[in-house]
Amino acid sequence: MQRLLSVWLLISVFISGCGSSNQAVFEIAGQTMGTTYRLTYTAGENLNGELADQTTRLLDEINESLSPFIESSLITRINSSRDTTETHAVDYHFGTVFKHAREIHDLTDGAFNPALGPLIRAWGFGKDDSQSLDSTRIDELLQLTSLDVFVLDGANPPRLRKRLSEAELDFGAIAKGYAVDELGRLLESGGVTDYLVEIGGEVRARGRHPEKRSWRVGIEKPLEASRDFQVIVQLLDISMATSGNYRNFYWKDGRKVVHTINPFTGYPEDNSLLSVSVVARDCMTADAFATAFMVLGIDATLDLIERNGGPDVYLISGGDETALETSISEGFSRIIVADTDR
Repeated sequence: MQRLLSVWLLISVFISGCGSSNQAVFEIAGQTMGTTYRLTYTAGENLNGELADQTTRLLDEINESLSPFIESSLITRINSSRDTTETHAVDYHFGTVFKHAREIHDLTDGAFNPALGPLIRAWGFGKDDSQSLDSTRIDELLQLTSLDVFVLDGANPPRLRKRLSEAELDFGAIAKGYAVDELGRLLESGGVTDYLVEIGGEVRARGRHPEKRSWRVGIEKPLEASRDFQVIVQLLDISMATSGNYRNFYWKDGRKVVHTINPFTGYPEDNSLLSVSVVARDCMTADAFATAFMVLGIDATLDLIERNGGPDVYLISGGDETALETSISEGFSRIIVADTDR
């Protein structure tokens, strides 16, 4: 779904031992969406044979629906259409993600905007190389990025129409989280209650680790050359997603161009935030909020969280390893099990 340069900031910490559990630990891993995935679960029997095939089929389905890098995908066909009278039948994956993306868009007053497709491509973070952009062209592209341009009706199956021919959707900031949730539900449908699912650093944890404790994952220090952990957290029946600007970027004319595009200005966002980790019940929600908060910056993010009563966050800002600062919501502070700087 995204290039290999995309930011996968969260590294899962797994303990190989089974402790005193009488259940074995199994793992299914592979590649998808320009990154890697891993399902780790405990069960009384090995389900890997059938489960591996089901995982592949499910991920293929999701990509055929949501990936703008696949020419035959539903989202590519919608984006390529220039007929504003045409309606497109959307599948379950597309409809679910579109509706939830609109909810997060409204909750963040537009800071999360899945209609940024034209700007994402123009800045070179889609399937095309970056374009030569000036303020006039940016203003032109901004006119194409209203989510209200896309209308989803209540038919069965629902149908989507866009009222502006050049408008394009991009679910890159929510699709991985959605896929994580769907893989979790796949495990649950097979009777698995204790698992950790991860795609490119976005995670969903349910039940307990084989050692009868919560699952533990690490959040990386937001430094280009570092793979050290900033903090270790424990996840019990919760999901977490992380977004940042310190690896997915390029240099152009002596200027660093990061992948987080501000939907209000049309330019890559350049605030003091380096990394945002969000916890929520489902990974799709955490994924979308993490992107929105990278756009909003520290003060606006904390204000939104206070007004809405969540979600919980771990924000890292600063310029170098000696100047990293954190802002942590009360709920997030309760899941921290180790601060690696201490």
